[in-house]
Amino acid sequence: LKDSVPLLVITGDNDYSKKDEDIFQNSPINSVFENITIKSFHPSSGKSAIFNLIEALVMLHKYPKGPVHINLSKDVLLEGIDFDDVDLNGIIDSFDHDIFEGIDSNLEIFDEKISSFDDFHELVNIFDDHFIYYGGKLVFRDDFTKNFNSFSKNNASDVDNNINLAIDKFKLSRKPLVVVGNGIVWGKAIDKLSTFVSKTWVPIATTFHSKGIISESDKLNLGIVGLRGTSLANYAYENSDCILVLGARLSERTIASCGYDDVKDKIIHVNIDEDCLKGCVNICMDASDFLDLLLSEIQSNDYKDKEFILYNDWINEIYSHYEELIVDGIDEVEDNYIPLRPPYAINKIVNAFKGSYFLSDAGTHTTWTTLLSKNDKFGKLLFSGGFGPMGYGLPASIGAAIAHPDEQVIVICGDGDIQMVIQELATIREYDLNVNIFIIDNSQLGIIRQWEETIYDMDKYQIDLTNPDFAKLAKSYGIDSMIVESREDLDLAIDKAFNSNHAFLADV
Repeated sequence: LKDSVPLLVITGDNDYSKKDEDIFQNSPINSVFENITIKSFHPSSGKSAIFNLIEALVMLHKYPKGPVHINLSKDVLLEGIDFDDVDLNGIIDSFDHDIFEGIDSNLEIFDEKISSFDDFHELVNIFDDHFIYYGGKLVFRDDFTKNFNSFSKNNASDVDNNINLAIDKFKLSRKPLVVVGNGIVWGKAIDKLSTFVSKTWVPIATTFHSKGIISESDKLNLGIVGLRGTSLANYAYENSDCILVLGARLSERTIASCGYDDVKDKIIHVNIDEDCLKGCVNICMDASDFLDLLLSEIQSNDYKDKEFILYNDWINEIYSHYEELIVDGIDEVEDNYIPLRPPYAINKIVNAFKGSYFLSDAGTHTTWTTLLSKNDKFGKLLFSGGFGPMGYGLPASIGAAIAHPDEQVIVICGDGDIQMVIQELATIREYDLNVNIFIIDNSQLGIIRQWEETIYDMDKYQIDLTNPDFAKLAKSYGIDSMIVESREDLDLAIDKAFNSNHAFLADV
């Protein structure tokens, strides 16, 4: 929910007829999920379960992104379905979320029967084709696209929601910046963004979640903005005269590079989630649909391309303030001793496996992995997100390896992280997954130690770890492993991982 990930979560439960009884393993599951999902369903019958499933799928496609939960009781799950009783009109009438208010189930587009589970996907396509999400409701795509000026004026609560105002403000800019978030990904608008950037030469900065959405070798991709951001992105953010934010929630990590109040009046904020809007011009709609309007404006016959100037002077100004990233301990000569410094080891690993899928956990190694890796494609760096839970990397690598069986999957995690979920080595071995695990083993919770020393000026407390022999532990699961104690060992471990088609673990 915190990272706006569209996820369908299905749980099992005792019989619905006994939901209020004090029996074995009964618990208020929906009450738990209501606060961490955008909606939690508890269908009372097989038919209502079908309706809830359809509503959940539509919401995952056409609503501010987040997990949707369906709690399937045992008796409901075992109930048979007569598809003769299931039609689109009935499904639409069953929808109870506010976004469906005003949609007429008798419209011709809904005049179909559901004959099998295969038809569910077709209904989702109907909503994708005919509706967009704007201002908290689903509205007809054609009506909105053709008349968006009058539509926005008639439906906006104030002038900040006027799309024309946003486009005009952006067109007048001479130092524009586009800050891109994960909403571009969920809106399937990466290609649209690439087209927009190539046509206008407007530089972009990314959030952590959208790292690599355009190749980081592209001059127009300035890198991550905010805390741990690049010098280029942060300079552009502070000095732009117009910041177009697409599909990002502008968390405190993103706006940490300078005072938010200093830039608020420059921000045009487009987000499907109204609660995220923080700009002087706010537009509650899918960033993908907004890009359609912007691209249409650029390509229209009555609008000259020359009005979107090539921002060479602005880009040159940004790059004149480039500051090389300096990380202590990354120099090979300096680190010719035992133990290896984590930045040196991580830098060697990310450079050896360029183009691979990297998974990190929570800790200082996450910062180094993010800063030292360059992504030519979105989704190559997977991390624990807004909650920053320890133990994310190893189980997440299982999903990455299954989804991409022909790709290298690299886990870089701390010794504290892997202890949270080390039993997942059994799953990796059982399915013979090609996952390479590099444990940064310093026998302590490093980022906690850092905060104790630098923020609280205190002696270290409760951060030391008594670790097992991770290499032997991996071998007990049937996974090849080795201990890394020198530069030569690290080179050997990287070579073994690179040339193996099976799981491998290195205790660094």
